Amino acid sequence: MVRAVVDLLLPLSCAACGAPTRDGLCADCGAELPELALDDGAAVDLAPGVRAVGAYAYAGPVAASIKHVKTPGRHGAAPALGRLLRYELALPPSRRAPWAVTWVPSTRRRRAARGAEIPRLLAGPGARRLLRRIRDAPDQTTQDRAGRLSGPVGAFRAIGPVPPRVLLVDDVRTTGATATAAAGALRAAGARRVLVATLAVAESPGARDAPGAADRTEPAPTDRPRNRLGTG
Repeated sequence: MVRAVVDLLLPLSCAACGAPTRDGLCADCGAELPELALDDGAAVDLAPGVRAVGAYAYAGPVAASIKHVKTPGRHGAAPALGRLLRYELALPPSRRAPWAVTWVPSTRRRRAARGAEIPRLLAGPGARRLLRRIRDAPDQTTQDRAGRLSGPVGAFRAIGPVPPRVLLVDDVRTTGATATAAAGALRAAGARRVLVATLAVAESPGARDAPGAADRTEPAPTDRPRNRLGTG
């Protein structure tokens, strides 16, 4: 119990390899990130008004760190990974208008098992709860592609009025079904544009042929002069 509290408040080890560090990832694991960074954020249009981008391929230290923070009592490095996500994709601070920042809500089962809502920690301070789950979709790790695509449909509902532009944060994008369902709930409640940002993108069958994978229609919000989305 004491170890879990210390790890939560002051992570002292690399989330990927366990080496001593206070920065979420050690220097050696951090040095691997440029090779895992995705060109143009692997941008894809999931639906009208919904664009998805990801910072890194789900591999190496990125995959290891995500698995680590999902371990019960080991989510202390999640805020650092969230800062890494925002830096790599040049996303705005979570308190900056005109983009309202929120996250994809975890299932009750996962929140209970992990002791935290990882996407919320990635979204950063100031993010607003704009969605709630109205039902838990089946565990996608046990589903085939058809099940993964259909499972999240109707699983989300917006909370109150939704701003016109929403930045929706999650940890990993695979088929994009969960992001599409969550973004659809935001759009139905008034959002005109939703940018889904994930720390990692995992390869899934048919992903390379997703409609709109080569399109880029609107610049993403940015704080840096140039970024991987080509908006600088």
